[in-house]
Amino acid sequence: MTERIEWAQLRDRRMNEPDAQEAYQATRLAFELGRGVRQLRQQRGWSQTELARAAGMTQSAVARFEAGGTVPTLPVLDRLADALDADLVVRVTPRSHVA
Repeated sequence: MTERIEWAQLRDRRMNEPDAQEAYQATRLAFELGRGVRQLRQQRGWSQTELARAAGMTQSAVARFEAGGTVPTLPVLDRLADALDADLVVRVTPRSHVA
């Protein structure tokens, strides 16, 4: 019979697999980008369809992006920002390390 495993144990095991940390960070980035665009869209009172039209995209592409399902290219992010009358800021900053 197969042994049942708790979620925490499964998560810990999976996070130790090769490339798991990289995949987790990519997923986190996609989620945070999507959340930021969704918040701006909602502040404008726009539907996903209205944002899609303004950005030259489909509603389903906006929905996937807002849900964190895809990481768009920089040109697509720039179109979304422009449609939302926002600035796209991409930067790399040093991490602070505790000594």
